[in-house]
This record gives sequence, structure tokens and C-alpha cells, in this order.
Amino acid sequence: MLANHEHRLYPDHSLVWVGKYRDLKNISHWHFDHEIAVCEDGEALISLNLETFTLRKGQCIYLRGQSVHSILSAPGTTLYVSLFSDNLLRRVTDNYCLINPVFTDDFGALETLERIRAAGFKKERFYDEISNALMQQLIAEIFSVLEIQASAVLTSAATERYKKLLYDIDEHADTYSFPRAVEYMNMSEAYFSRFFKRISGMTFSMYLNHIRVNRAIDLINNTDLSMTEIAMTCGFETIRNFNRVFRQITGYAPRELPDGYVLNLRSNSGNASDFDPTIKTSELICE
Repeated sequence: MLANHEHRLYPDHSLVWVGKYRDLKNISHWHFDHEIAVCEDGEALISLNLETFTLRKGQCIYLRGQSVHSILSAPGTTLYVSLFSDNLLRRVTDNYCLINPVFTDDFGALETLERIRAAGFKKERFYDEISNALMQQLIAEIFSVLEIQASAVLTSAATERYKKLLYDIDEHADTYSFPRAVEYMNMSEAYFSRFFKRISGMTFSMYLNHIRVNRAIDLINNTDLSMTEIAMTCGFETIRNFNRVFRQITGYAPRELPDGYVLNLRSNSGNASDFDPTIKTSELICE
């Protein structure tokens, strides 16, 4: 099982999920579901496979299933994000892809996603079927108007190797190192640094620190180990560095962590349903 494979569980018979986020940030991940994001306000930097796009107010981005991607929103940015099952519109989404994944919202995508989101809150009769139909119509209209090309699943050898690298990091985070990652990817150090930043949206050291801090949170919540023991177990060489990185990522000192705190950055540990790529500082708006 590859690390950082997000598995979305849809409610009832719905094949669509919609969330509204403020300041959304998530680490590099992938899923079989397709995804569409609409920027309501602000802007976000989107890493998609080996390309980087800026999503601005009034624009949409289509993220095809199995693509590796991450989102880094500017402060104050609000995004509507929808994941929908690859079973929803297979004849279109399996056989075609958009030539340009970023496009202006001339399709009422924002309004459609808000209707689906509201239906999910209310759960009125047949809301799931209505949500499926709304998303089917939206995607069909987008693909009928924008430039597309026939395509099977697009994956490069480097992207597939990168997915396996994330699993290797997840399995050995406490001892993992930059040189090991470079060797694993069979790249030069300089090229790997650029490659990793481009595809993940963060540096290798930042990514590794997120994984290690997530492990530390689990140990704080579920063991009686001392903070020094936790720091060493998670791969931090000094307690001072552990405290600094922990506060940087969570906003708390390790000893001040609220009971039951979850980073929402759960590593796979062999179970795809456990992974959520969204960083805790992101706000899922629920009104």
C-alpha cells in the first residue's frame, strides 16, 4: 500500500463530497477519486505532478484521479474542494483529460459545489442522487466545452517512483535522511531538491518534519514516554530541535498539546483509509 493515498468514504449512495476551506494546505498525496477545486477568494499554489499552477479568484482546477498534488493557499483564501468517485462519469473521465487543468469558472462550478455541499448538510430525500446528478452535469459541461485529449491514466516513471518514496519515508521516518531519498530516486541532490519541492509543494526536510511530528503526537496521546524519549524515537537529534519544529507545525509546545489533538496528517501504516493530507491549520467551514 502506497503512503499518502487518500481514501474518501462517501455518505449513503452519494459519489460526491464537497468541502469549503479557509487557508487550505495539504501535503503531497494522491487518490483514485477525481477532484475539482474552485477559488472563491484569494489564491492558492497547486502542485500537480511535475507542474505548478496558481489558482486565483473565479478559477477552477481539475485534478485527475491518481495525479500527485498538493495545495498551498495564501492567507484568507477560501476554496471549494470536491472529490468525486471515478465511477461517476467513467466514459468521460477515464478516456479524456483537460489539456489545461486551470480554467475560468464559466460553468457555475462554485454555485454547483455549494448546492451539493448544502444538500450534504440537509440530507433531504434523495439528496445523494441529486448531488451525483449535479456533479455529472458539471463535469460533462466542462469536458464538452474545454479542450481535451484522449488519454489513459497519465503517470510518469518519476511520479510512480515518488509515490513509492513516500511509502519508504513513512516506514522509516525516524532514521530517514536526504541522502537516502536521493539514492532511492536515483537523482543528483540538486535535481532531487527541485523535483521534490515541485511535486510536493514543500522541501524534503519540511515534509519529513511533518511526518515525524505526526508520529510524536501519536506517542504523546497514547504512551507514557518522556518528551526526550519521544523526540529520539521520532528521529529528532535534540530536544531543543524537537520543541522548535513541533511548535512550528502545530502551534503548541509538546507539553502544552491539548488532549486528543490530531494533526490531520495521518500516515498510512498500511491502511489507506487512515490517511488525510490536510494540515491542521486549514479550516473546514461548516456553517
